[in-house]
Amino acid sequence: MNVELSKEDLELMDMLLAKEEVQTRVEIHHCKHHEYKDFLKKREKHVGDLQASVKNALAAVK
Repeated sequence: MNVELSKEDLELMDMLLAKEEVQTRVEIHHCKHHEYKDFLKKREKHVGDLQASVKNALAAVK
């Protein structure tokens, strides 16, 4: 499946993913439950991977 996104769409996604990454790190820091902390770490990696994909797409657009 291919999705067409504008440069502005990609920039917004990059900004939102950056905010989510920061929020997830804070949540990890304050988390006391091991299982949930593991879930958050996986989510942080997934968000980072998505952000890398968005940055690559942005580089191709510019």
